[in-house]
Amino acid sequence: MKYSVKAAARATGVTESALRTWERRYGIPSPGRSPTGRRLYDNADLDIIRRMATLVGAGVPASEAAAAVRTESDPQPAAEPAVRSPLVAPLVEAALAHNEDRIVTLLREASSKLGWAEAIDGVYFACLREIGGMWRDNRVPSATEHFFTEIVRREINCAISDAGPVPAGPAVVLACPQDERHDVGLLALSLLLRDRQVKVCYLGPDVPAEELVEILRADSAAAICLVATVEPSVASAARAARQIIEGRLNVAIFVGGPAFDARGRDEFVPGIILPPRLDAAADMITSRVKKETK
Repeated sequence: MKYSVKAAARATGVTESALRTWERRYGIPSPGRSPTGRRLYDNADLDIIRRMATLVGAGVPASEAAAAVRTESDPQPAAEPAVRSPLVAPLVEAALAHNEDRIVTLLREASSKLGWAEAIDGVYFACLREIGGMWRDNRVPSATEHFFTEIVRREINCAISDAGPVPAGPAVVLACPQDERHDVGLLALSLLLRDRQVKVCYLGPDVPAEELVEILRADSAAAICLVATVEPSVASAARAARQIIEGRLNVAIFVGGPAFDARGRDEFVPGIILPPRLDAAADMITSRVKKETK
């Protein structure tokens, strides 16, 4: 089905003038053309327009809304088969044996050889996912997962302490929304941002929306990142993001975590969805913050 600009405007509730402006300024959407040069929108274009309109209507600046829509709608390259690090198997074995010394030795070997970005995604979290899968299959108790997670948390915290201060400037606030208590991914993101010389205000798990707004209002922050690992936390993140927007706080809103990786979510969250890999997420946030400081 193809739609003229007039039909697309009627179908989405966005004026023809806005459609032309969004296309000219942001390339959102990028409709086809008839032989005579008239715009022809398809159903995918209409979905993009509705998402853009919803973000703008929620108070997200048009440029940021366009960036968010572009990130979400661009086709993702086919994932290359993951090469399993040779450190994963002995780490999982050490975790199952509750061998703390062996775990620490292998974790530090990974960060030393691979660097933090690759060690976190390819080793630390690969092990966490594998042990988490064992727990879900009732092959290991939850205590084993907690044991390994806390050692990972400690190693990341040590690296953060060793990193030293970062230059003054607008901070990135990192928080889990209310009732979200899994923050080890957020902690790892904090390390990668500090490694990129970005100032971080780390709030950790289970932060009520009202307190987030108060902190953002009081501090000089360029962005906030909300992380959700389970589906119910998406609603909490959406609630927090809406309150931030309603408070007219001039901060970029980023959302990420496993709960946002799946497509087709019912809950609309007015924020820019981060890529799944932590190093890519850190790059996206850093780009925004560095732009603010220029």
